Amino acid sequence: MEVHFIINPYAGNGQGVKRWHQFEQQLAIPYQIHWTKYEGHSLLLAKEIAGRATKENLVCLIAIGGDGTIHEVLNGAVHFENVYLGAISAGSGNDFARGYQAFKTSKQLEQFVNRVNSTSHDCGVVNQGGTTKYFINNFGVGFDALVANIANNSTLKKSLNKWKLGKLSYPYYVIHALFTYKPFKLTIVQPGKKRQYQNVWFVTASNQPYFGGGMKISPESDTSDGQLELTVVSNLSKWKLLFLFGTVFLGKHTLLKEVEQFAATDAQLIFEEPVMAHADGETQKLTPGQNKIEITVQKKAWNLAK
Repeated sequence: MEVHFIINPYAGNGQGVKRWHQFEQQLAIPYQIHWTKYEGHSLLLAKEIAGRATKENLVCLIAIGGDGTIHEVLNGAVHFENVYLGAISAGSGNDFARGYQAFKTSKQLEQFVNRVNSTSHDCGVVNQGGTTKYFINNFGVGFDALVANIANNSTLKKSLNKWKLGKLSYPYYVIHALFTYKPFKLTIVQPGKKRQYQNVWFVTASNQPYFGGGMKISPESDTSDGQLELTVVSNLSKWKLLFLFGTVFLGKHTLLKEVEQFAATDAQLIFEEPVMAHADGETQKLTPGQNKIEITVQKKAWNLAK
């Protein structure tokens, strides 16, 4: 088996480099390393390496970075059955490690190489304007995406990352963005069913329970059940939204009447105006004319090394 490390040196304000050196000193198996140089590079590296995998030459891709790095590696290697994906957490949120599993020691990785113990998992698929992307944790539109965008580009998060406290920037910027954000109208279309919402703060499609650095947004999500969970938060005051973010770490927000959660295998999200979106914490602004997003799930689309 070929073992390839895809390392994001910028993750966690340099934590990616530190974590790699910790593993490097103890590794007793052959491996290759690849340093990412720009946004999207992890995807290209993963796609190139995965394309060479065969039954006789299995490949294990280990992403060292945050959820964004793992997101890119998944998009490059999804659907390659002779490829196994793993991670070594070095970001600020590290929700992948909470919902799945990450390697903590070199010994754990060596045990996988010797036994090839793995599990197959679903991934979410987003189609927007003819462009298809995959997500491994969750996809969100609205307030949560705006907060993620502000936090990702903030000096505060970079400073907190030095102390491995980067995830604390998310709650801070929830309050920061609360007073300027404008809720939106949303229509969700599923086969034989249409839901319409007013004053929506955000809608999130989850493949696993966690987002935002440990917030348990979708407590019942299972990464191997062939479906996603959609969470819609609407028609609540700013102060109650703060209360919601206080309860979401325990997964108790679903008890609020302003929170609706339901399972789906495919759905269309339709908006009346451009909003901010994110996939596994990687953000983008939907431009005018891109007012429809199609979300589906692909069953057992990738293999987790464990």
